[in-house]
Amino acid sequence: MNVARIFCVVVAITAALVPSAVLAQSKAEIPTPESVLGFVPGTDRELMDYEQLVGYMQKLAAASSSVELLEFGTTPLGRAMFVTFISSSENLERLDELREINHRLALDPAIPAEELAGLVEDGRVFVMETLSMHSGEVAPSQTLPIFAYRMATTEDPEIVTQLDNVVLMMVLCHNPDGMDMVVEHYRENLGTKYEGTSLPRVYHKYVGHDNNRDFVALTQEDTRAIAALYSTEWYPQVMVEKHQMGSTGPRYFVPPNHDPIAQNVDEGLWNWSAVFGSNLTRDMTADGLRGVASHWLFDDYWPGSTETSLWKNMISFLTEAASCKLATPVRVEPTELRVRGKGLAEYKKGVNMPDPWPGGRWSLADIVSYELSSMSSILATASRHRGEILEFRNALCRKEVEKGRSEAPYYFVLPGDQRDLGELAALVSLLQRHGVEVDRLTADTVVGELHLAAGDVVVPLSQPYRAFVKEVMETQEYPER
Repeated sequence: MNVARIFCVVVAITAALVPSAVLAQSKAEIPTPESVLGFVPGTDRELMDYEQLVGYMQKLAAASSSVELLEFGTTPLGRAMFVTFISSSENLERLDELREINHRLALDPAIPAEELAGLVEDGRVFVMETLSMHSGEVAPSQTLPIFAYRMATTEDPEIVTQLDNVVLMMVLCHNPDGMDMVVEHYRENLGTKYEGTSLPRVYHKYVGHDNNRDFVALTQEDTRAIAALYSTEWYPQVMVEKHQMGSTGPRYFVPPNHDPIAQNVDEGLWNWSAVFGSNLTRDMTADGLRGVASHWLFDDYWPGSTETSLWKNMISFLTEAASCKLATPVRVEPTELRVRGKGLAEYKKGVNMPDPWPGGRWSLADIVSYELSSMSSILATASRHRGEILEFRNALCRKEVEKGRSEAPYYFVLPGDQRDLGELAALVSLLQRHGVEVDRLTADTVVGELHLAAGDVVVPLSQPYRAFVKEVMETQEYPER
């Protein structure tokens, strides 16, 4: 019997010995989403705004030792940004220790074997999920209160074990400003012919739908704050973006992605995303959710698709749910169902979509049910492979550092004697924001036949984020396939 099985049995026996009245009282002290919001998230024609979402999560965190809320940034319009940590109370009590373990595994290529084994034993898999990056894609953020409440009140021994193995980091909403804009527009137009229509302006102060195109340049303060969470602060091992797509195709997209994929990304990361994706397909289908597709439409070639985390040794992928009209249901006739792009030639049962959705009514409640199943599957997979994922993170750190020593290019050199020193300083600052090691020569140096001057900036490739450095510093030619 393995350790996980033993833990499950102990939890089950312990729960059986606790009087049911005590369990019920404890659960009753934790507020339900409906008791705070006045409706169940996912209800037709009901959307919570950002302030309601934050308000509920604050109440949940105050009532539950399994939920913690952290303010980590500010939006362009001045709203506070929050990430919620969901895990066992024991893990949340040692968050600082677990964070330091993440840091060592991510960036230290020289951990002695015995110490590494201890870090893996003591560490937990951190899964960071960013919700509703695009504000018209409302379901992920609307789902969070239900999912968080379920995790906070669960008495299921299997889920209790999962929460002991994993720390979830759920960014409440990737774009709080846009969430409020979209919800306000939706509420204003309820009952009119404009109900469920798109916001007739950009749902961000500056970049609108293109906020996921900003994760290399980091021009916006909200994207900078989110990038810092995974690049330089918490170093999660798994990163998930949750999106929505059109309403007339598959109901849900999961990895693996379709070609082309980024050539600088290690093959192990693609293999791990396939593990999560195959489990998502299996688990969601087992939950009775049809129309889950993979190897379709969405390639993974450019760094904006997973916020650059894939190039920084994190298992990273996105999910995409079919949309309705915000919180207004739609009806999709069987004759309207179609596929486009790569991976699915026709809307029929196939290896990339084994159980097609037949059509019919499609609502926000349906999307929420898919997201709940998806979040649960991701948690289960991360828990099941806890030790392997932690070992893989440090193994990839060592591998990238060694590649930088043994394979060209070895360095990028930015001459210090430039006309526009401000641009040089801005580039160095940007690389450092990404967690990239950047050095400045203090004396003239000769390397072989190369003469470098004091003040030149050197970006070594022998570092954990080598793949990211290559991606952004080398010329990339999009493959025509």
